[in-house]
Amino acid sequence: KMASSDPNSSGAPMVQAEPVPYTPPTEITGNISGNMNTHSSSGGAADFSSQPGLAETTLDEPVMDTVKRDLRMVWTKMMKVVVPSPDTKDELRNWDLWGPLFLCLILAILLSIDESGHAAAKESKDRPAVVFSSLLLIVWIGAIVVTVNAKLLGGNVSFFQNICLLGYCVAPMIAATGVCMFVRIAIPDTYYSCGPGPHTLCDAGGCVDTANATVNVGAVCNGWKDYESCIGDGRCNKVHTNVINIVIRLATTGAGMFWSLRSSLGFLSEVVEEKRRALAAYPVCLFFAAIAWMVLLRTSSA
Repeated sequence: KMASSDPNSSGAPMVQAEPVPYTPPTEITGNISGNMNTHSSSGGAADFSSQPGLAETTLDEPVMDTVKRDLRMVWTKMMKVVVPSPDTKDELRNWDLWGPLFLCLILAILLSIDESGHAAAKESKDRPAVVFSSLLLIVWIGAIVVTVNAKLLGGNVSFFQNICLLGYCVAPMIAATGVCMFVRIAIPDTYYSCGPGPHTLCDAGGCVDTANATVNVGAVCNGWKDYESCIGDGRCNKVHTNVINIVIRLATTGAGMFWSLRSSLGFLSEVVEEKRRALAAYPVCLFFAAIAWMVLLRTSSA
């Protein structure tokens, strides 16, 4: 007999493997999505309100609610900047430009309204517009220059973060402007009195004109065109400076400038190296000094 050609053949009988019996699939039941709500079996939308970061959205929020929320945010950030606290730096990380723009517009409008009452402004209708645009230009260009200077000195602060800080620090200057405008109305910085006219003769006994009428030299009058307050040949031509008005306005503007500097330099001193803080503070002082000078000029009667 010839041997089998099958190399695996050993002469033992071959055993055929039995097939595995069929087991039907088990139905999976239960909530496999965990805490996350997915689409319902009826095709409804998923509810992601329980997921962090997705619960708050402004897409379906009414416009007035959005405006109120933004105003509250601006107010909170302004308070954090004007009244520095340990979390001011963290608050400024979420910078915005709406608040600084809003504050600069308020300051420009206040000074423009005040300027429109001047006699020179009545002759030139474009004067309030010039004041408005000049102030905005000085504030924003000055803020950019101060920010670039801080960045060149190695300040660890972003460009828009520093502009946001300087814009919010204008708030004390707005308060100072409001006080100066009130002082100008309540206590004028200049007042007039009656003086001798061209035909007035004065001696130790008083002043009389050629008609022998007594001239009330020194009586308070209402300006150059006041022809009724002065008697006889007297003219309302004596101009006096009200020192009280000037002192109050200087003190108020100086306090507003000091407050703004304290708020801004307190933050910049933390992001600029100690040996370079003076170089970073110098342009900031010039910036707020220019704004304070404009407030003094525009709230005077000159």
